[in-house]
Amino acid sequence: MGRNLITDKRRLSRYRGPWLVLFVVHGLLTVNLSLAEKLPALDCVIAPYQVVDLASPVPGVLDKIYVDRSDFIKQGDVAASLEAGVEHASVVLARARAAIDSEVQVNSVNLDFDKRRKDRMDALYQKKSISIDLKEEAEREQRLSMWRLQQARDLKGIRQLELLRAEEQLQQKTIRTPFSGFVLKRYKGAGEYVEDQPIMRIAQLDPLAVEAVVPIDLHGQLKAGMRAQVYTQGDNGQSYEAQVITIDRAGDAASGTFGVRLTLPNPDYRVLAGVKCLLKFSAGVAHSPVMPGGDNPTALR
Repeated sequence: MGRNLITDKRRLSRYRGPWLVLFVVHGLLTVNLSLAEKLPALDCVIAPYQVVDLASPVPGVLDKIYVDRSDFIKQGDVAASLEAGVEHASVVLARARAAIDSEVQVNSVNLDFDKRRKDRMDALYQKKSISIDLKEEAEREQRLSMWRLQQARDLKGIRQLELLRAEEQLQQKTIRTPFSGFVLKRYKGAGEYVEDQPIMRIAQLDPLAVEAVVPIDLHGQLKAGMRAQVYTQGDNGQSYEAQVITIDRAGDAASGTFGVRLTLPNPDYRVLAGVKCLLKFSAGVAHSPVMPGGDNPTALR
């Protein structure tokens, strides 16, 4: 009978590990499901992930605008350009000056000659054939030739920097978009003068931002990475999965609410921005919410 009791204990300990893991996993799923069931459906608004009023870094007259309203433009593409005839001429002049190498070549020849002359003077001075004045004069000429050559090289380097500055000034006349998106508005046209006014407004629509206002009682129950089903107007019950990326650290005392922001992938641009929506949190939690571009949201850590 003692042997049977020992055998039963060994069999029980053999299955304790797997059953314990299964019990823990089941418990976590139960907690997540109960939490998702407790969270009510919330009103929300779908907005562009970011909106930028594109402007020029320098004042000038608009030469061309390459996009119009509702056009798609990729990150880094040229959206508009200013008149840059003077800057083009400055680049051509600076490039020609930077290519000048004659001064370096002339001073290199002079230095070689002065080195050989100094060596001859040293040999003659050792034989007592010349005075020390002639020897020192040859040494002085050699040192001066070295510094003239260095000066020519320094000037060539400065001209290279002037070329770089001219090219950067020319680049400022070209306005590129900082991200891929759609043109919402055009404020200026070709021929107009711009100084500190925006030229156009661009919106990033992939991903989209889902803004929700949550009752303050639910603060602490929402976590970064939680997923939610988003139902939009006019989609006949079609839902889209979004993920929490930002939870406000301060609430609104007047309304008793705080803000939550989710990101909603929109690669085919099917979901329309600027519409109301309804979201319902689900049990699934993503362990590593990622911002567009690969940056983790520091506000969620």
